[in-house]
Amino acid sequence: MSTRPFLGWRVVAAAFTAQLLSNGCTFAVFGVFVVPLSQAFDVSEGRFGLGLSFTFLVMGAMGPLVGRWIDRGLARPLMLAGVVATGCGMLALSRAAELWQLAFAFCGIVGVGTACFGPTPSMGLVANWFVRRRGLALGLTVAGATVATWIAPPVAAYLIDSVGWRAALAWFGAGALTIGIPVFWFCVVGRPESVGQRPDGDAPLAEAVASPPAEEVATGSLLRDARLWLLSVGFGLVFTSPIVIVLVLVPFGEQLGFSRQNAAFFFSAMAPFSLLGKVVFGALADRVPAHLGIWIVVLGSALVWGLLYANPSYGLFLGIGALYGVAIGAAGPLQGVIIGRCFGRAAFGRVYGIGGLATVPIIAAAPAIAGVLRDATGSYNAVFLFQIVVLLLGGALLAMVRIPKHAES
Repeated sequence: MSTRPFLGWRVVAAAFTAQLLSNGCTFAVFGVFVVPLSQAFDVSEGRFGLGLSFTFLVMGAMGPLVGRWIDRGLARPLMLAGVVATGCGMLALSRAAELWQLAFAFCGIVGVGTACFGPTPSMGLVANWFVRRRGLALGLTVAGATVATWIAPPVAAYLIDSVGWRAALAWFGAGALTIGIPVFWFCVVGRPESVGQRPDGDAPLAEAVASPPAEEVATGSLLRDARLWLLSVGFGLVFTSPIVIVLVLVPFGEQLGFSRQNAAFFFSAMAPFSLLGKVVFGALADRVPAHLGIWIVVLGSALVWGLLYANPSYGLFLGIGALYGVAIGAAGPLQGVIIGRCFGRAAFGRVYGIGGLATVPIIAAAPAIAGVLRDATGSYNAVFLFQIVVLLLGGALLAMVRIPKHAES
């Protein structure tokens, strides 16, 4: 029986850091590097969207395996290996001399690393430590990705303008290694049972043991559950929105006449409101109807794309970023809370990982389709309309899921 203070919040801090680094080294800054890299390698901006697509393919393919490792309490070695791979991959990107080297470093090294310490591991890790307060804990976890979206694009834009894109990539890789290794080493604990504790800090049981609990639901049974597929496809469609917005917003802002730095401040305007949405909604998610949260996310995000279609002024452009932050901020903790209610703690990692694999075709196709639409039409309007349709379809699928009112243990 453990006499140590409850370690769950320390684990949340590690998961927050994981989301910060994984998003900050990949998706949050991808759009900022599109223009300089397309010029350096003489490739169209639209084709660079394929890099993001293939990275999602890699991450999705690893999802079920990563999820099973998390369910077995192997988070620390997995996440340490992942952050080392990501940091080294960013350093390799900074030295790429040919396009194939750039693609291999980003998709094959950074993508694999991010899969091992990013969204799936960090969400599954925190879900192991919380049941009643899972929404708040997951809200704080995914806030790390928002902070990355807040600070990484303007930092990347500043570094590119000051020292060039190669040095900027090297700085990001070194930062991931310097921050991630000590945090994951000292703060990641796979399961509360491994240190004699229980979820939410409840009083330990005398029979608590180091091994994870037996799987309450066989993987085959999970695969036959229609809720898994509705949730996976529905949230996959919803999560195309932040991926595409990262890809197109900076180039779109430049097309409107804003500087790269000023366009990147869209994400700085978005971030504090996204943080608010994640933490506040996360705290409420265990108490309010899940379907209400679904439509807040879907309709709010669709409104953002409609406003961008109107070619806004710079002031409105930043205001749209704030609105988008509120709308999309709830999506991360909402997804985790719904998975926890439907499938419980012991299966959370597998469901999240299998769901990630199921959404690969959707997530991978979204930036590629956005690039094709952009290149074919010469503007971003078709991209914006496409995203509205995708969001509404995702909301319709999620609305079909029967969600229990209370979390499963």
